[in-house]
Amino acid sequence: MDILLIDGVALPAPNEYKVQLSDLDSSDTGRTEDGVMLRNRVREGIAKISASWAALSTADCARILNAVTPDSFEVAYFFGAMRTARMYAGDRTANLKAAREGQAVWEVAVDLIEF
Repeated sequence: MDILLIDGVALPAPNEYKVQLSDLDSSDTGRTEDGVMLRNRVREGIAKISASWAALSTADCARILNAVTPDSFEVAYFFGAMRTARMYAGDRTANLKAAREGQAVWEVAVDLIEF
C-alpha cells in the first residue's frame, strides 16, 4: 500500500510519518480582560504531514524534492484510510549522509501543509 502520493505519483515509503490535525480560528478569537476564552473556529482538521526518509539514493532524493517544488499539489495520504487534500511544502531538508565512488546516500524530511 502506498502511504503518500503527490499528484498521483507514489513516493517511497517514509521511515517516519506523522499526521497532525489542527483547527483554524478567526481573528476575533482570544481572551477577554477577565480571562474568558471567546473562540470562533472557522475550520477544523487541517492536516500537516511530517515525513522523513533515510538512506535514499540521489534519484529518490531528487524525486521527492521535485514533487514538492510547485506552489501547491494534490496529496493522497494514509490516516486510517486514504485521504486527499490540496497542500504545499513547508520546510524541506536533504542531508548527505555518505558519498563514495560516485554514489550518495541521503536523508530527506518534508512538511506538507493543507491549504
